[in-house]
Amino acid sequence: MPQQRIAYIDFMKCLCIMLIVMYHIDHEFFNYLAPNLNDALQAFRLPMYYFISGIFFKLYSGFADFMRRKVNNILVPFVFFVVLAYGVQLLEYGVRYLIGAQSIDINPIKLIEPFYLRYWQVTTPLWFLLSLFWVNALFYVLHNWIKPVWGLILATVAISVAGYHLGINKVQLPLMFDTSLVALPYFVLGWGMKRLGALTPSRYDKWGIVALVAVAIPIYYLSDFMNLHFQVLPAYWKLYLLPIVAILALFWACKPLPRVPVLCHYGRYSLIILGTHTVIFHPIRSWLILRGGMEPGIAMTLIVFALTMLIMWPVISLLKTYAPRFTAQEPFFKPGWAIR
Repeated sequence: MPQQRIAYIDFMKCLCIMLIVMYHIDHEFFNYLAPNLNDALQAFRLPMYYFISGIFFKLYSGFADFMRRKVNNILVPFVFFVVLAYGVQLLEYGVRYLIGAQSIDINPIKLIEPFYLRYWQVTTPLWFLLSLFWVNALFYVLHNWIKPVWGLILATVAISVAGYHLGINKVQLPLMFDTSLVALPYFVLGWGMKRLGALTPSRYDKWGIVALVAVAIPIYYLSDFMNLHFQVLPAYWKLYLLPIVAILALFWACKPLPRVPVLCHYGRYSLIILGTHTVIFHPIRSWLILRGGMEPGIAMTLIVFALTMLIMWPVISLLKTYAPRFTAQEPFFKPGWAIR
């Protein structure tokens, strides 16, 4: 029997992925609205995804079964979206050749760049999937080795301190493992909230919006620039205290919200949006600049965002229908790691 969706979790995922898409369209967009808004939003934009993943952490039937599921849900989509983006580039190369436009680089090495580079063209946002995979695996090991909850918390803090020092000293580990060390506390927070029963409706949920408003101003003024991808980190307490406060307040505020089908749909399939939004908005933005004569700014970003999300609806439908095993809708590897 399929697991029942939690509407406010899908809404939170929708909010995060939409903020991510807008940020990728124009890194300065939020700062057009308010000088420190982008830094404030970064306090929870990606940390909340780790938090939500932690909420749904399960041991399953053992390490092999756990890893099989994480390979199915994280690594298989990672590889698929890398290959898909390369296929789109091949198509672009062909179109440019036919119309006599400037050529682009289609070296096949692009297919393996994501496995050894920190930055690669077009599909850069997929770094998050590599990091999320390691966070899941790391917490599984910790959960099995350390039984007391206080021991898990201490181990998580120690690992985050180690990751933080790697980051501020510009020491980068392969496959985003250094980022995973820093992100582990956000994941553990989600696991802990579920363990405490926070997902259960409460009469206090109506006060969540009050809490969100109360913390919004200090988070706005105290937040510094943070980039988990490149390990550009603020002070240690800002790296964790501000995101934790923001995540908990937003989680609390979202709990009583009604289900909004369109937003929940985008949230449910946020993985597909993460994997495809760059190959959709890049040509739209380029056309508006080169052919439409638009300048980067609020208006252009909103137009590109609206068109991207409109196109995303049929893209989601196509991929979940015709590529369900590559987009975490169905398992790629069946139990026993069999491909059937």
